[in-house]
Amino acid sequence: MRLLIWRDAAHFDRFEDLTCALCGKPTPMRSHTQEPVHKVCAEQWNHAHPEAPRYRAGTRDLGTQRFHDDAPTTSKQTTVRQLPKRAAPEPMTLQLPTTERKSA
Repeated sequence: MRLLIWRDAAHFDRFEDLTCALCGKPTPMRSHTQEPVHKVCAEQWNHAHPEAPRYRAGTRDLGTQRFHDDAPTTSKQTTVRQLPKRAAPEPMTLQLPTTERKSA
């Protein structure tokens, strides 16, 4: 069974639990259409209805139109920034002070 990716805070209603549309128990979770539903109930519904119309973002299948993943965000930078290379420091000789030992 494929798991849904619901990272957006809009899926969570922190003020009110409503009855899940699928199991009838209270839930703070909401689908993309604000339908009250547990995430696991939505995943089970998607698994039981493979023929349901699909929701796509580009070429990616994000699930059914009723319950689907959050669309990928393009606002996050995915490129790696290269730092400028610094020249290696000049080698230096280390000069330690000489200490004389006292003989016993």
